[in-house]
Amino acid sequence: MLITRRPETPADEPFLREMIVASVAQELMSWAWPPAIRDHLLGVQYSGKIGSLRANFPHASSEIILVDGQLAGWIFLAETPGEIHLAEIMMSPEMRGRGAGTAILKEVLTTAAAAGKPVRLRVNVTNIRAIQLYERLGFGRTGGDQVQFEMEWLPATAGC
Repeated sequence: MLITRRPETPADEPFLREMIVASVAQELMSWAWPPAIRDHLLGVQYSGKIGSLRANFPHASSEIILVDGQLAGWIFLAETPGEIHLAEIMMSPEMRGRGAGTAILKEVLTTAAAAGKPVRLRVNVTNIRAIQLYERLGFGRTGGDQVQFEMEWLPATAGC
């Protein structure tokens, strides 16, 4: 399995929309909603997620994750002099659990370790699989609330 990344382009919008909407639909358990309401609200969620990330992290890198040359996921990283902020990582539903996300995260941690920077993120408290993955990679919980945990990986105390 060859896992690579490349910069996001405008041509990736349909893939991102489909993947983000599928993820949000799962989080919100929207399959029982009336289709007109579901489609509208999921579209609003997609626009809000993309717009918020780009507004809050205007200098971030937005990259498409490829597995064997096929669209598989998305990572949105904001690097500052003091940290690498993992603003978003998402794998398409059919690619989850196959190791591609873990491989990309390990690349990010290797880059952070070389730069001596922590990696920080926020994760939905209901995303148990992601939380377990982050913990396996050496992230610890540093704060948060009932909706999202704040987590951090420190290069001096964790391995990748």
